Amino acid sequence: MRVLIICYMLPPALYPTSIQMPRLMAHLEREEIGAVSGNVAVMATGLECYADFNRKLAFDTNADFHTRLSGIWLLLARRYLPFYARVPDEFRGWIPRAEAAIAKKLDETGFLPDVLITFSEPMTDHLLGFRLKRKLGIPWVAQFSDPWADSPFRRGQFLANIVNRRLEHKIIAAADRIVFTSQETVDLVMRKYPAEWRNKADVVVHGFDPKLYPPRTQKPAKLTVRYIGHFYGHRTPLPLFRALETILREAPTLLDGVQVELVGRVQRWIRWHPAFRKLPQGLVRLEPSVPYMESLKLMAEADLLLVIDIPEPFSVLLHSKLIDYIGAGVPIMGIAPRGTSASLISRLGGFVADPLHHGDIVAQLRHAITFIRERRRAIDPAPWGNPAVRAEYHIDRVAADFSRIVHEAAQMSLGPNGRRNLRF
Repeated sequence: MRVLIICYMLPPALYPTSIQMPRLMAHLEREEIGAVSGNVAVMATGLECYADFNRKLAFDTNADFHTRLSGIWLLLARRYLPFYARVPDEFRGWIPRAEAAIAKKLDETGFLPDVLITFSEPMTDHLLGFRLKRKLGIPWVAQFSDPWADSPFRRGQFLANIVNRRLEHKIIAAADRIVFTSQETVDLVMRKYPAEWRNKADVVVHGFDPKLYPPRTQKPAKLTVRYIGHFYGHRTPLPLFRALETILREAPTLLDGVQVELVGRVQRWIRWHPAFRKLPQGLVRLEPSVPYMESLKLMAEADLLLVIDIPEPFSVLLHSKLIDYIGAGVPIMGIAPRGTSASLISRLGGFVADPLHHGDIVAQLRHAITFIRERRRAIDPAPWGNPAVRAEYHIDRVAADFSRIVHEAAQMSLGPNGRRNLRF
């Protein structure tokens, strides 16, 4: 079987898609895989975890593309222009370049794909997939790591979302199989469409690869509470800061010997916010982003790992970083609303607090710190988390589910005679 992948964020870019996608595709080892990607400015690499991935590809066509704006100009355009970089994103201009590059590569190599797979983010990948599906006449699997028109990060983009809903409708209608990362996302997205379309939807969760984590080492002297990832939009560490301030006032000795680290980008104004400045110097450390393999090491060495989500009544988001946390076998606390992530953390046996309820956050953080302090006393604690739940997210199981869907899609007959004819 020959597989054509559309993934703008292909390794070596350090991006969730460029890490999760190779994990899935590595289990299609008996297949020939061709890929098309975009031009990504690499600040740090995510390739070190799958160093041989690109060498397994029959070809990797990089369609060079640069967005018109960047830096502060991009931020201003996104804020004040209702459609710029929002229908669906700033990469939409890449589509004709990528389409031309694929046509040329298929003509040069004689590579005749049996199935097309598109990965998002960015959602532009699916728009390119729509055009290729019509031209190649092959089955198409569209994978969504996050919801599109229903994304909480697109809320407030009223005019842009009128267009995004039409674009999403076109993709859902045309794709042969649609893959989401949680049942809650399926329910959220597919409720807008005819009931028969729901039969095309599958759930394939993110997976962790146990081979990537370093051997256990001596724990740092301090109890280490870590959040690893970026803060953006409505997701901020302020609920954590306010809970720490309350604990310092009500039970100050509980935080003796505790070090809180936020590893990744935070909004610039956070350092000047009163909630942060009230905390004793050194209790919370703001650390820069690290390469992917280093992030796994930091997870494995922590005593408690934090998930901090947006303050919403309900959330379908399942962050790939949470699945990496599960692989580390370290206790997890989620400051997360009712929904996918909170449910998973609860099933694991972790600590969950609603980001909209300060008292809940304080109580759960106190329980979590007490728990990890006691856990430290164990000579050799076993990997944390309900074993049955952890097994659901093991990459062998996850990739087998995805491989089954791809093979089922490849067997679909398109055209009156069941033949697939390239039409480039």
